[in-house]
Amino acid sequence: MTSLKHIAARYRYVLPIMAVTTAFGLLGATSGWAQAPAPAPTAQAAQRDAASLLMSEDTVITLRPDRTAQIIETRRIRILGSGAIQSEGQQSVRYIEGMQTLEIEAYTEKPDGTRIAVDPASILTRDAATGLAAVYERDLKVRTVFFRDVAVGDTLVLTARREELRAMFAGHFDRTLLFPLNVPYADSTALIIAPKSLPLNVSVLGEQLDHQVVSTATTTRHFITYHPRRRTMPEAGSTSMLDRDPRVIVTTFDSYEQLGRSYWDAMGTKVKPNTEIRKLADQITNGIDDKRAQAEAIDRWIKRNIRYVGVYLGTARVVANDPATVLMNRYGDCKDHATLMTALLTAKGIASEQVLINAADAYTLPEAVTPDYFNHVMIYLPELGLYDDPTASLAAFGVLPRLSYDKPVLHMSKDGAHLSHTPAMRPADHVTTNRTRVAISATGAITGETSDTATGANAAELRAAAIKFESIGLETAAERILQFYNNAGKGRYDIGSPADGAPEYVMGGKFTINAAANFAPNAYVAIPRGMAVLARPGEALFGTRLANRQFPFICSAGRQIEDIEVTFADGLPLPAPLKGIKVDNPQFTYMSDYRLEARTLKIRREFESRVAGQVCAPETEAAITAPLKTVQADLFTAMRIPAPPPAKPEAKVEPRKPAQADTQLVNRNQ
Repeated sequence: MTSLKHIAARYRYVLPIMAVTTAFGLLGATSGWAQAPAPAPTAQAAQRDAASLLMSEDTVITLRPDRTAQIIETRRIRILGSGAIQSEGQQSVRYIEGMQTLEIEAYTEKPDGTRIAVDPASILTRDAATGLAAVYERDLKVRTVFFRDVAVGDTLVLTARREELRAMFAGHFDRTLLFPLNVPYADSTALIIAPKSLPLNVSVLGEQLDHQVVSTATTTRHFITYHPRRRTMPEAGSTSMLDRDPRVIVTTFDSYEQLGRSYWDAMGTKVKPNTEIRKLADQITNGIDDKRAQAEAIDRWIKRNIRYVGVYLGTARVVANDPATVLMNRYGDCKDHATLMTALLTAKGIASEQVLINAADAYTLPEAVTPDYFNHVMIYLPELGLYDDPTASLAAFGVLPRLSYDKPVLHMSKDGAHLSHTPAMRPADHVTTNRTRVAISATGAITGETSDTATGANAAELRAAAIKFESIGLETAAERILQFYNNAGKGRYDIGSPADGAPEYVMGGKFTINAAANFAPNAYVAIPRGMAVLARPGEALFGTRLANRQFPFICSAGRQIEDIEVTFADGLPLPAPLKGIKVDNPQFTYMSDYRLEARTLKIRREFESRVAGQVCAPETEAAITAPLKTVQADLFTAMRIPAPPPAKPEAKVEPRKPAQADTQLVNRNQ
């Protein structure tokens, strides 16, 4: 369970803020249910070269009637290239101290069959999580094995024997075996042995897996073999490997409703408000009578006063702390936030349900019931018909992180448990608007101001950018953004409070560009973007373009508006007329308009992604690639400074023929 959460919980937000992500490497803060930093995938370095190694994994799971188990995993890594020696010469195995025991045997096997054993005394044991991203799993340990005398042609063999003493969910066993398509696997096997009397569901998902069942009077054995076909590398922006890669799910849960009840059994008593909770709820909602406004006030109080920190020991991975403890500490993980909010809402007579969700990149739930697909807890308010995430501290009430839209979820309350689905994104709810006003003086000096406005999930992400800018300095941030646009200069951002909780967030600033604009005849001048932080129309909502996609990819609905005005001082030549475009297809619409009014060039671009859900099929890639190239070309339209019209040649003056009167006068003078 824990290892798959590491795989699934890779990120929380996908920021549609291209300049920020590129210039600063900014990502949204992670939070979730028992989340921790993702471990380096097996063969991480060598996976770039399929010939560097070949790996097989053989697993034997032996279940007992009391639903404890012994799990023996044998990993064999054949070194085929020198690049794999460094990356694979040490292997790590995780376990939860107090809930599991772990024994390791390892050796290097030479081509002639000679075995060079790893000395058990050289195996290091240390904490696996150290608090990165505010997650502290103090009983999660890792043992690292250093293989001896490794050379090309050798095979590294590691056998890990675990005793599962306690389960996360009392009275249940579940395990997911995942075979990532990007790992260079040889044939691998899994054997599940269980008492025939034990209700057990073994689900095998993937064409490359062969499943055979053999039963005796007392035992059922599941023989599973993985026959990998060809290695498939990850694709940018694709959905989780949990949605598509070969996997085996072993579980004693018979339904998601049973899983939800098991979760609620441990949580139900914690959400009952005591005197302290009722007093706090009254203080938070003092003077507020409307139920929605009360719920919003409670949500805002939690987001402002309870910071995200996860400290996990044993079953605390799925059991929340008491609200009183959370209030005393003023921190907690997602379960703690959800439980405190449930108690405060209950104190005001507002019904709520806790919701399990995958807050990362998995968008499906298998029929076989496993908690491994869930890594986060949030809230649903049935009277209001909305979801809310009290750990999303930068989001307005009822606004979810981008990766929480259009997801299967499990609702839980005192009334039971049931599956549901979070809503898909609506374009009108997630809007970004960039307004930039630029003035070009008679000497070519460029000054201006920029304002970015965002709603919905975009607003939370823009607030995250503001926090990042504040941490490095608002003037330094402006300089870096200007430099990113190849417009070195000076500026300063003006940011609002990231904790305002409003549906809309605005930030912007003023700037001056160092270099003067070039107005030479027939020159092309880039249209200044100023200090815009938000992605431009057509960027980010469909992720990265990738030819010949094989897997579904994540896409967002939303509207992006860019409004730019460039004013030219008297005496400067005005740019040649520009022509706007329109693009309309089932996935998106785009329009641009260019108008020259007096001495101001007014530009408006608008893009609307209207995808029905947040997972786009691979075929969508082919449908949107060419239209998006058209949009991209329009975004980089430049102003052309026309050459002045050629001067008209001076008319040739012919000598004037004297008139008759003049001739007579000349004659008389003679």
